[in-house]
Amino acid sequence: MNEILNKVQSDLGKLQKTLEREGEMLLSKLKDAANKAAANKSVQAKRKEIEKLVETQIKRFEPALDKFYSELKTTASKYGVDMEKVETKVRSAKEKAASTFASKNKKKSTGKSSSSKSAVGGTKKTKKKATKKV
Repeated sequence: MNEILNKVQSDLGKLQKTLEREGEMLLSKLKDAANKAAANKSVQAKRKEIEKLVETQIKRFEPALDKFYSELKTTASKYGVDMEKVETKVRSAKEKAASTFASKNKKKSTGKSSSSKSAVGGTKKTKKKATKKV
């Protein structure tokens, strides 16, 4: 029984390494294709067109959002909630999460990540849970 488990464990380890290697090759190919597409003039023109459309939509909805926010402030103040404090907390939590996300992406791009042995013999990446205070 132990021999079978050891064999399965080693096979799973090999499979995991193969999948990681294939995934990295696929990711590099996708990055190359994305870089080539970004250099393409038609893609750049389409991107600018989409940016203009988004800008016009934002300008169209901005007054409604401002009105909603002012009504929200007045309603919240009636119930004793200070929206300025809530907004400050949300922004600080967002900045903290963004910096954590950026540092994790930087670790991934440099190839540095913490790993530990799993029960099946492969490695599994450890994840940190980000706590948010709102």
